[in-house]
Amino acid sequence: MKPYNYIYNIIDNIIEENINTGYCYLCFAENIRFSKSEAESYARRQYPNYRTLFSKYEIKIKQDYTYSNNEWVNTRNCSGELYNLEQKHHIIEHCWEPIWYKLDDIFWKEFTVVQQEHQIKHTVIHSEHNSWDIQQLEEQGIKTVHWFAHAYLCSEFYFKHYQKLKMVTNYLARPIHYPWLCTNRLLRQHRTDFLEMLDLSQGCYSLLNPDPNGLTYTGPVPAHSFDCHENHSAEIIIDDLTPWNTSFLHVVNETVWQDKIHFTEKIFKPVVLHQPFVVLQAPGSLAYLRSYGFKTFDNWWDESYDTIQDPTERMQAIADIVNNIGAKSLEELEIMRMEMASVLEHNFRHFYEKLPAICLDELGIGLSLTD
Repeated sequence: MKPYNYIYNIIDNIIEENINTGYCYLCFAENIRFSKSEAESYARRQYPNYRTLFSKYEIKIKQDYTYSNNEWVNTRNCSGELYNLEQKHHIIEHCWEPIWYKLDDIFWKEFTVVQQEHQIKHTVIHSEHNSWDIQQLEEQGIKTVHWFAHAYLCSEFYFKHYQKLKMVTNYLARPIHYPWLCTNRLLRQHRTDFLEMLDLSQGCYSLLNPDPNGLTYTGPVPAHSFDCHENHSAEIIIDDLTPWNTSFLHVVNETVWQDKIHFTEKIFKPVVLHQPFVVLQAPGSLAYLRSYGFKTFDNWWDESYDTIQDPTERMQAIADIVNNIGAKSLEELEIMRMEMASVLEHNFRHFYEKLPAICLDELGIGLSLTD
């Protein structure tokens, strides 16, 4: 099975342990989030948008039988019809992508219709924090359960085996060639705005223009690429000395900037590589990480940027840190890395040894409160 399928089965086991009534664990037909194209394909049926939800067992397992509720269940009994309306608790999988309520308003409005007409209790499992979109769901009468899903995915699956590699664990043997690294495969306004604030001669960055989605950037930052961009979410290149593993400071430029905290695999690459980091995301992002047991780097630079509400001021404060690091010699950065070794090693060990259990406990506690 693929990593997601393992996790879906683990989640289902946790649901069983914490929900005492009958339930149905559902996912989107295209696996990650609502797709308007799916809605169009069901346009002539009742509840066309709700029908983009399918039984996890039918879509994700694709077997005749699966183990559930301490018995083997014939999953072929689940069909694409509104088969689960007799189960009054529907738990919706939305862990991997942020919820954009306005973008998917067609779906969520119809979701409410089903909820009201059939007295369905809906719970959405998600992975975002300080989110206006989550507030909209809750105001709509939908319960929500947050857990740090990407942390579990990365620790137990994506980056699981890196902990055994000497290239990773013996990080002090890796030379520092670049003061900082800022990778930007897909164009986002906040990413190009940030690069425009940096002295680009001091570090290493990537900026594809046009990007893989065909978006173009017309600003002053030159397009630049230092690798083949195979360094996707499920891997870290460690079999050669590259900017990924020979940079001192890792700029974590998340997908979502101001609206919410939604960490993806990006934050865990510097953790695995024993690199200090700054985070471009909503206020409170560093506090969020610390709440899960990670340590950050306020002993070496000013992390008050995490409390700055104004996005331009916060971005400039982060850029000032990066430019200050860029102005240091590589010898100074080697010394600084030695000074922060205990923090880097703590984050590495915590990520592998303790974080998975913390995440699963969080999910179980959240689900128990919805029953």
